[in-house]
Amino acid sequence: MVTLALIAVAFAGAPAAAQQVIELPLEDRLLTADFSEVYRVGDGIREWQLLSRVTSLSFDDRGNLHIADLAGDELSVLVVDQRGELVVRFGRKGEGPGEFRRASHAFALPDGRTLVADDMHMAYQVFDLEGNLDRWIRYPGVAAADDRPPMYVRSTDPRLRKVDRWEGNLVARVTFARDFEVVDSVNRRFNFQTSPGPRTIRRVLLDGDEAREVDQASANDPQAERDFHFGPLPGGRVAFSDTSTYEITVAGPGEGLVLVRAFAERVWDDRTQRDYKEFGKRLVREAVATGGDRAEMVGLFGGEQVLIERIEARKFTGPIPHVAALETTWDAKIWVLCTPVAGFVETDFIGLMATAFSSEPIGLTAAGPGPIDVITAEGEYLGTFPDSRMPNAFGPDGLVAYVEVDELNVPTVVVKRLPAAIR
Repeated sequence: MVTLALIAVAFAGAPAAAQQVIELPLEDRLLTADFSEVYRVGDGIREWQLLSRVTSLSFDDRGNLHIADLAGDELSVLVVDQRGELVVRFGRKGEGPGEFRRASHAFALPDGRTLVADDMHMAYQVFDLEGNLDRWIRYPGVAAADDRPPMYVRSTDPRLRKVDRWEGNLVARVTFARDFEVVDSVNRRFNFQTSPGPRTIRRVLLDGDEAREVDQASANDPQAERDFHFGPLPGGRVAFSDTSTYEITVAGPGEGLVLVRAFAERVWDDRTQRDYKEFGKRLVREAVATGGDRAEMVGLFGGEQVLIERIEARKFTGPIPHVAALETTWDAKIWVLCTPVAGFVETDFIGLMATAFSSEPIGLTAAGPGPIDVITAEGEYLGTFPDSRMPNAFGPDGLVAYVEVDELNVPTVVVKRLPAAIR
């Protein structure tokens, strides 16, 4: 509790710290992505392993993997030990404490408990190691009897959350906000609109009955539409990338760092536009040929021919971002997925359309492979994995987890272990 309070004070009142720029080498030092497999979940041999849609993965400090599985609109959480054996499965849809009104993600806290963000309850629910409700923490600014629609509550603005493994709280990225004013409280009439920005990273403190959010870092351009990637680091710091250049900022208490690889700017040219369009058209044709939900989504957006014509007519301008994703590990390493030489990361935009249409998460398999840089939090470049997938979760002792999806869209979680030299 004292640590949380000190961090809150530091971020709320401290002036911006000086930043040291560290230039990383331009030449890649290649690493071997030969990770040994530990276990799999989802092979269907045992009934509890049958997964519907994996929406989040995270490890606790025991090495237990917490899997969020969304079947329709009902979330359940599986906790699996280091042998791949089920520890507990819990969660169901409902109105009461310990039940989920609208939840899609689960977060493993370091001590083994599980935190679930429920936007319709406007609360974080914390479950103990046996899957029983331990605590109920209201979202910031939400009263105990608050019955406003969630979209009118600022603390439910769309955000990406990650657990700070060292402090036991959350860091959250907010890239746009929703604004409202009450027109008629009796008849529950509001004016509602969305606005770009603020593109901030906030620390979510969970030490009371009501969560508190403290701004920790901001993007260089709050109104930009560029990607904004981030991950927590020890000591209350975060690493983030928010520009089209290769520039990783480490922010928090003390002196800040900016880690730079001075790559030449890349722009959308005829080749990259042609290749990306061919990739997009292939996705549409495969979705139609596969049938099911993906084919229905293509139909909702005009059908195969209409989507292909839209892809062909699209024009890309400006620089191609060098950084496509960023994650941090339990050993305080920063993993940076770089945009491949092709000029784009293969992204499942059919799934992204489904997300935009239904406001449900796409899952964990949207981005294709690329080169991944491994850097320490102090700015030492360790090397690059060529043409690799970013792990969907990092755990202690070098554990990493991936989600794989077969031709029928059935997910399997694969857990591997990194060699000691690159953890």
